[in-house]
Amino acid sequence: MTTSNYFNLADSKFLSISGEDRGNFLQDLITNDIHKCDSTNSIYSCLLSPQGKFIADFFIIDHKNSYLIETHKKFVKDLINKLKIYKLRAKVEINIVDDLLSLSIIENNDLLQSEADILLFKDPRNDKLGNKIFVTKNKFKEIEKKHNLIEDNFEKYRELLIKNLIPFSSEDLIQNKSLLLENNFDKINAIDWEKGCYVGQEITARMKYRALLKKQLYALELISGNINIGDKIEEKEVNLGQVVSKANQYIFCMLKIELVKEKSKKKSLLEINSFATLKFL
Repeated sequence: MTTSNYFNLADSKFLSISGEDRGNFLQDLITNDIHKCDSTNSIYSCLLSPQGKFIADFFIIDHKNSYLIETHKKFVKDLINKLKIYKLRAKVEINIVDDLLSLSIIENNDLLQSEADILLFKDPRNDKLGNKIFVTKNKFKEIEKKHNLIEDNFEKYRELLIKNLIPFSSEDLIQNKSLLLENNFDKINAIDWEKGCYVGQEITARMKYRALLKKQLYALELISGNINIGDKIEEKEVNLGQVVSKANQYIFCMLKIELVKEKSKKKSLLEINSFATLKFL
């Protein structure tokens, strides 16, 4: 029997937004276009502060006359509170959904599409991330056995994200501080530049169209030595930035664009003050 490995996104939490105003309500708030979302296609999006700072990221899919939202447990409370503040007189209901699990399957498994107890769709951030699956908790073990699904090491998922320049927001971003363009969200289908206004839109657009970006998240591979989260990236006593996260030998660094632009293009090596050698991916 064919097997498929999956990553268990165990820290995911779900909520639903229903009611006749749900589409307009979300469209006025989130960074992506809610109209791209239907029952088979998810969108990836964010909620920002009025100052354009990151609050939460999430996946949205249209399901049973409501929008089903997956976010990380770290963000769910703040996300719900913000949505309730913006609700005002909109005819929407915001509810927590407790009976779902979130999985990621990199290999396509067409057999799963026939299962009535799951929602399966392509990860909208990048084709290399395969499919996302929402499955009811009481059916998961049955489906896991039926399709010979095998749980893979979550560190491999983090590594895959880094190699594809996709932040793992709960660890790589800071709420009410991080900016989307510094963290490559414009390259992972999280922002629709044509949709019009949303919370934080003015700051985000200004950074893009006025070329105000000074630093950015870069993916590098540790070739030799050792380096840890929070370490400074210094080459020849020049401070280039800092390590943000690490998965096996792959790391995310927030670096000053002007100082690393050419090295990044050429996939050059960085000699970090004699204790580590890094290579741009």
